[in-house]
Amino acid sequence: MDPSGSSSGSGVATALGLCLAAIGTETDGSITCPAEKSAVVGVKPTVGLVPRDGVIPISDYQDTVGPMARTVKDAAYILTAIAGRSALDDRTMAIPFSPIPNYSGFCQAGDLRDIRIGVPSNPLIFGKIDSQAAASFDLAINVLARDAKATIIYHTDYLCMEEWDSWDKDERMSVLEADFKTAIEKYCRSLKTNPNKINSVEDIIAFTKMTPTEEYPARDIDRWTSSLKSASMTPEELERRRTKMLRCSKEEGILGVLDAYNLDAIIAPTTEGPHITFAARAGLPIVTVPMGFYSRDTEIEMNKRGDLVNKGPNVPYCICFVGRAFSEQTLIRIAHAFEQLTDIRLMVEPFAKPQTELSNVLYEKTTKGGKTPKNSEMLPSSA
Repeated sequence: MDPSGSSSGSGVATALGLCLAAIGTETDGSITCPAEKSAVVGVKPTVGLVPRDGVIPISDYQDTVGPMARTVKDAAYILTAIAGRSALDDRTMAIPFSPIPNYSGFCQAGDLRDIRIGVPSNPLIFGKIDSQAAASFDLAINVLARDAKATIIYHTDYLCMEEWDSWDKDERMSVLEADFKTAIEKYCRSLKTNPNKINSVEDIIAFTKMTPTEEYPARDIDRWTSSLKSASMTPEELERRRTKMLRCSKEEGILGVLDAYNLDAIIAPTTEGPHITFAARAGLPIVTVPMGFYSRDTEIEMNKRGDLVNKGPNVPYCICFVGRAFSEQTLIRIAHAFEQLTDIRLMVEPFAKPQTELSNVLYEKTTKGGKTPKNSEMLPSSA
């Protein structure tokens, strides 16, 4: 199965129980999408909540670091541990609170009667949703309304959808591509050790072409070549496109809907519609939680390369909760309530499970008598 996205290793390892939780990075979908494919919880924090020290960048405006875990509460513990200001990341200076909240403390009983949740229903979004995911989404809304007592507001539509959908896709991507060239070259210049002397996008392209393990041309370099073209825009044209992008994502997108209807969050199927991209462009937080699995009679669909399953029996899909900047505590509260009322993740058993526990592999220092006992000789079996 295609595990999706650049944090897919974190998602798969978490799903299999190879770790309690893992760290992912997201510019646009790289935590949320792999979390969906592995049926785990993914938290894409507000840009600036978690320091990005040492992270290989794509965009200073969009890059963020967040946890992936099997439960919302586990993800909340990790988020509390990694969030905070850093002298190496100016974006973290915008954090509006000190100390960092104990996010696990918002994983409470599932009473959301003070919470208002919006459901955008633009035809351009929901006309594309798979019927099984749509049915599960309707059930999810019912759970939040009936069992959690949340107020659900329908038809909280984005004002910009037609403009966004008709916007040339290459032009829409050009701002991010221009950001990449600036960010990656700054990062390369900061390295104390750079054995391959890679200091520019041109160097990355040349290295990829001449290194067999990079699998060029089967693995293409289109985005890198596009970034060179995008970076040649005049500053005025770049600013015009960025302004349009932010208007669509914020004022006529997520923030416009949240403000117009006095909402605490917006919900949607995770990978359907523009929610992930809008939140990415605007630097806003997302929490994604398993919502269902495709039925056993689902026809198999392969990915674009034709070598991995993209959709088929027991492939998971998720629901996402999107909110204002630094509203992670509210999103975690809603997501935890939904998770506790549904336990969707437990519906399907993983095909493979690790059989080794920490107690099987940990060793103590050599004792006085020269014996090196395994910790499993001393630890309870539940360790």
